[in-house]
Amino acid sequence: MGTDGVVSAALSIKQLLVAVGLVSVAALILGASQFLIGPNTAASGYLTILFLLSIIRAGSWRARLFSVGWSLAIAALGFAVGGLGLWVTLAAVVFVCLVQAFVTVGETAFLTRSPVNLLAFAALSQSGAELWQAMLGSAIGAGVVVGFASLVKARSHAHEPGSPLVDRIAYGAVTAGGSFLIVFASELLEFPYRDWTLLSFSVILAVGSDQRAKRGYLRVLGSVAGVLLAMLASMLPQPIPLVLAGLFLVLCVAYVNAGEYALFVLFLTPAILLTAASELSTFALGIYRLEAVLFATLVALLGGLVMNFITRRSGDGEVVEAA
Repeated sequence: MGTDGVVSAALSIKQLLVAVGLVSVAALILGASQFLIGPNTAASGYLTILFLLSIIRAGSWRARLFSVGWSLAIAALGFAVGGLGLWVTLAAVVFVCLVQAFVTVGETAFLTRSPVNLLAFAALSQSGAELWQAMLGSAIGAGVVVGFASLVKARSHAHEPGSPLVDRIAYGAVTAGGSFLIVFASELLEFPYRDWTLLSFSVILAVGSDQRAKRGYLRVLGSVAGVLLAMLASMLPQPIPLVLAGLFLVLCVAYVNAGEYALFVLFLTPAILLTAASELSTFALGIYRLEAVLFATLVALLGGLVMNFITRRSGDGEVVEAA
């Protein structure tokens, strides 16, 4: 979104080329990983690439490398707790959320996907994967992102003071509580797409109070439009839907790099739905995604109220958004 608050669909040639390059290289490397090593390594690489997308234009190499280290730690922890039961996994989710509030380098490495990746690697450990496959895949994915980061001009950030301690504590506590609620409720209700819910919650909550409702609105609106777009694309003969999915993924990367959140969500939804391996129809998957986003938005807005109450009682302060 531009500085005037207006959504702009315009992309520069460089932004498009970077997006095409990243998606193409990632597809080639992950495809080679799947062929030469196995699907678990490729899946780990894909998860890590998604996790680290936001650091491509981080303000410093220190932030980028620190973020890579954090992503590898999350992968290892998630893999370790995967077979230890629900309560151990929930404890790990809470721990990661609390630590995440303090894992910043110049306020640029605020990686809101941490609990999502933790659960993804926990699930991967139960699919027959071995630890070395997960860690190798994570290293490959991190290498792809770091390689492209070296080709992209970093954002120029003016020096900003760190967030007050009470803000970090409030953010960590609310993120932990909301994540616990989402994971526990998903298990209780046997909702199969908890990761979508958790990701939406994390992204919405990670902005300031003045932007939280707006981001929730944009995510719901973008998801609705994305579901309709995916349904239309799925009616076309193969391989057109897969080609469109690739195009949507390129636009996702381009718009997240351009800072256009609404358009990023618009193209993210059909990219996920058209490539999801599921016995469900595209329409059914879309309904699940809408349910996930709506619940996540509700939890995030309620959590935001709690955060505002805590910070106002202790003085002004805001949570700094992820880079």
